[in-house]
Amino acid sequence: MEILRIENLCKTYGKGEAKVNALKNVSFSLEKGEFAAVVGESGSGKSTLLNCIGTLDAPASGSVFIDGQNLFSMKEEKQTMFRR
Repeated sequence: MEILRIENLCKTYGKGEAKVNALKNVSFSLEKGEFAAVVGESGSGKSTLLNCIGTLDAPASGSVFIDGQNLFSMKEEKQTMFRR
């Protein structure tokens, strides 16, 4: 049973010459009972990814699904309940 699905997640900071793609088309899924580790160099987008999954930061595009529910289609109140 799929518990987490990330589809084409993108997050960009800055504009023009200072533009940085923290996440660029990230996609993966995890089944219930699976474990995963987020590893990478400093500045590779680990915290940005986790902040998007936790609805602390909104992606520029893409979707985050928990138990089939798109977290960013929820109203702010439901996102707050999810975080709790």
